[in-house]
Amino acid sequence: MPKEWVDAGIAREGLLKVLSRLDVERKGSNCLFCLEWWLAGTIETRSLFNVPWAPRLLQCVSSPLEPVGEMKMETILYPFLLALVILSPASGALADDSKELRKERQDAQRARQHQVSERNKAVNEATRAFREYTRDLKTEYREQTKDLDNEFKLREVDLKADHDARVASAEAEYQKKLTALFMNPGGQFTEQRLEQMHSEARAFSDALFDLKKQSAEELHAARMANEESKSALWAQMDELALDKAESLGLTRTYPPILATPIGDELTTREERWNEKEQKDVAKLEGRNSKALSEFRNGAALRKWELENLNEDFKLTWEEQAKLHELDSEQGFYNTLFMQAAQGGQVDQQKLMAQMAELNEQKKLIGIEYKKIRDKNRITRRQERKAILAK
Repeated sequence: MPKEWVDAGIAREGLLKVLSRLDVERKGSNCLFCLEWWLAGTIETRSLFNVPWAPRLLQCVSSPLEPVGEMKMETILYPFLLALVILSPASGALADDSKELRKERQDAQRARQHQVSERNKAVNEATRAFREYTRDLKTEYREQTKDLDNEFKLREVDLKADHDARVASAEAEYQKKLTALFMNPGGQFTEQRLEQMHSEARAFSDALFDLKKQSAEELHAARMANEESKSALWAQMDELALDKAESLGLTRTYPPILATPIGDELTTREERWNEKEQKDVAKLEGRNSKALSEFRNGAALRKWELENLNEDFKLTWEEQAKLHELDSEQGFYNTLFMQAAQGGQVDQQKLMAQMAELNEQKKLIGIEYKKIRDKNRITRRQERKAILAK
């Protein structure tokens, strides 16, 4: 630390005592206020000599003052004059140093602003080029996936026709067997005979349901194979997009353009600059990450979607299996009711009660699985966001 700064610090205590005894009107002077703030440590020595009225300090304190109490003029003026004599030789050098520091800081600030402007310009141009590239890339691969879908739809038509033919044949056979159960002339509807008829009808119905489920599984397998083929194409597109992003510099980490101390420490303005620059860089990288998210997480997202398709298929046929049991019962009771209408020995009131109970159970099953699907829809929305946010 320069010697004159140390001497100035020694003079503070004595000068404060003198200022405290000056006339109130004299203390209203800007010069004396400035000097008082310096003595109290509010402003630095170098700042003291940078204020516009610095040349007036010496003139102000050396002007005639009325004695205060028993103190003489020499007692009042001596500490001021001593301090100003000590500080005056350094004042010109401090002012020059301050101007040079200001100029260096201003030049550094302009340089940082230019660097930030160039960086942001380069990132914006890269982002625009990447957006145009991926738009064309998506169009190209979307056409390829459409071709796969068209091929699958043609195959789906053949599969459905074949399956419908098999199911129709099985249904016709089922109706024949079911009708035969009730066409035994002279037969009585005893409890034992009804139980046997019910068991045989259930066996026919289960065989028909198994055939329908098998046909649905074959169609589902073909659909999943098509989705996996499309997923492979989208994976190629993701790779090309990420390679392009890397070549454009959108995948790199941007070092913040920070202010460094010029002089003893950072100024308040430089500290604010550094804080803002750190936040701006984080936002910039976040924006790039969001633009690349669909390509970085594409494989995970498609895998998740395929798992959902399998889960939905299993859920559908789980519901269909429960409904099948009730439909099988209902079909048997419908046929039995028709026989009763033709004079068969059947308790019609009991039969109607059973059919009403079956209808209620079917409604409850529909409500149960609708709730499951509604919950899945909500949770999957959140899961999708979480995958894309990685």
